[in-house]
Amino acid sequence: MRLIIAGGRHLDDVTLIRGALARAHANQPITVLIHGGSGFLGISAEDWAREQRLHVVRYPANWREFGKRAEAIRNAFMLEDSRPDMVMVLPGGTDTADLTARAVRARVSVINSEGTPVRPDAQDDPEPDPAVVCTV
Repeated sequence: MRLIIAGGRHLDDVTLIRGALARAHANQPITVLIHGGSGFLGISAEDWAREQRLHVVRYPANWREFGKRAEAIRNAFMLEDSRPDMVMVLPGGTDTADLTARAVRARVSVINSEGTPVRPDAQDDPEPDPAVVCTV
């Protein structure tokens, strides 16, 4: 399975990150781990994946070119370009919610750290930023 792991760039709970990945991997083997390269989450997820001898694909945000919209632009591109089978969302903010909404709209399965399917309610399902359009 090709899995995107996403969460806030300030998330620093290694037990949560590694536990969520281990549960997902036990349920359906991960072959490629995809992440945005942000801080502790990216480092922890990549370390775990390398220990499991999995392929890793990193999509860093281009802050210099896109400024504060860099994460949203990266997330849109990552979702379209990486062809994930599933997205795992951990605690995060607006950009994590935007990626979740995009994945749901693209009919990609989304789970939380416990492996429970995520389907944002209408009021919690933000419209993706229409200015962030990505076509590969």
